[in-house]
Amino acid sequence: MPAFRYEAMSTSGQRSAGTLEAADRGEAVRKLARRGLQPFSLSAEGGKPVAASGAAKEKNSKGAGETSAKTKAAVSASKAPVSGKASAAKSVITGPLKLSRSQVIQFTEELCDLLTAGLQLEQALHAMENRSVPVLRQLATSVRERVRDGLPLSAALHQVSPSFDELYCNLVSAGEAGGALGSILNRQARHLNQLEQLRAKVTGALIYPAFIIISGIALSVTMVTFLLPKMAALVESTGKELPTMAQWLMAMSGFIKSWWWLLIAAVILVVISVHVLFQDKGRMAWWHRKMLDLPMYGPVLRTRFEVQFLETLGNLLKNGLPLHRALELVRKATVNLYLREQLEAVETAVHDGGSLSRALERAGVLRPLVIDMVRVGEQTGEMADALEKAAERFDRQLTKTIEHATALLQPVLMLVMAVLVGGMVWMMINIVFSTLQQIQSR
Repeated sequence: MPAFRYEAMSTSGQRSAGTLEAADRGEAVRKLARRGLQPFSLSAEGGKPVAASGAAKEKNSKGAGETSAKTKAAVSASKAPVSGKASAAKSVITGPLKLSRSQVIQFTEELCDLLTAGLQLEQALHAMENRSVPVLRQLATSVRERVRDGLPLSAALHQVSPSFDELYCNLVSAGEAGGALGSILNRQARHLNQLEQLRAKVTGALIYPAFIIISGIALSVTMVTFLLPKMAALVESTGKELPTMAQWLMAMSGFIKSWWWLLIAAVILVVISVHVLFQDKGRMAWWHRKMLDLPMYGPVLRTRFEVQFLETLGNLLKNGLPLHRALELVRKATVNLYLREQLEAVETAVHDGGSLSRALERAGVLRPLVIDMVRVGEQTGEMADALEKAAERFDRQLTKTIEHATALLQPVLMLVMAVLVGGMVWMMINIVFSTLQQIQSR
C-alpha cells in the first residue's frame, strides 16, 4: 500500500507532520480527518507535494465555553439528515455553476462561520449541503467531493464555478497555506459586501433618471401615434388646416405606424454594430477613457474605481499577498480598459523596484489626495491599513457625489420632459380650442 507524507493542523491550531499508508490520496485525506487533522500538504513518498485544503480553527478570545457551544452546534448541523433534493444534488456536477454575487457572499459567510466554529473543511461543506438554495447545495456537494479526493479548496472552487475569480481563489490559496482560511474568508466576505454596496449605490442612482426618460418617451410615442391622429380627424371634419407643427407630428405618426418594423430593425442593427465595433480593445479603451470625462457620470465612475482599487488592494495586502501580485489581481479585476492599461504600467514599475506612490503619480489614474495617502502608508509600513482607511473615506465621498449628481439630474430631466410632453399637450389643447371657435363662428 502506498505511503503518504503529510503536514496537517489540528482543530486546536497545532501543526503536525508524519506518514501514513492509504490506497490513494482521497483515502489519506479521510484517514487524517478521522484523526481530527486537516492537511495543508500531502504527497506520496518520493512524489511531488500536493496542497490539501484545510482551515485551522482560529483562537477565540471569548473563551472556550462559547467556542465549544459553536462547535457542537456546527457538528450537529453537519450530521443532520439530508433531504431528498439535497441527496439528488450530491452527484458530481458536469458543467460550471453560475452564482450571483449575493450567492458568492452567502457561501463565503456560511463557510467562514462553520470553519471558525471548529469544523474540518469537509464537514463544513457537508453541513452546507442542507441549504435550501439548490445552486448552493450543488456547489457544496461538488466542492466537497473534490476536496475529499485531495484537491485544495481554491482549486476545487476554480473548477466548479467561474463565479470564483482568480482574485478570490488566490486569497483562499493564501489562507490554506497559512492555516488561516477562516480569517481570510471572513475578510473576503466583508470585502465582497462592500463592493456589492458600491455597485448598488451607482445602480440605484441611475434607476430614477432611467424611469423618467423611458416614461417620457413612452408618453410621447403614445400621444403621437394615438391621440394626435384622433385630434387631426376632428380638425379635418371642420375643414380647417392643421398647424405646421401638428402636420410634422402627423407625418411622424404615419411613418411610425407604417414602418415600425424598420425602426426596430435599425435599433437592432445599431446595437449589433456598436457591439462589433467595440470588440476592438483599442476602441473600447478609448470609449472607457471618454466615459471618465462625461459630466456628472465621469466623476462617479472615477471615484468608484478609486474606492474599489483601495479596498481590493488593501484586502489583498492584509491577507499576505506580495504587492506586485496584488497589483496584478487588482488590474485583472478592473473593468475599465483604459484604467486597466494604466495599472499595467504601475504594476511594471513596482515590479522593477519603484515605489507604488510614484508609479501611480506617473500613471495619473488616481487623484493627488489618494496618492498622498498611499505614500503615507509606504512611509509608515502600514500600507494595508492606510488603503482601507482611504477606501472608507472615499466611499463616503462617493455617496455624496452620487447624491449631488442625482439631485442635479432630476430637475434637469423633469424640465426636459415638461418641455417635450407639455409642448405636445399645449398643441393639442390649442387645436381643440381652435376647432371649437370655428364651430361656434358658424
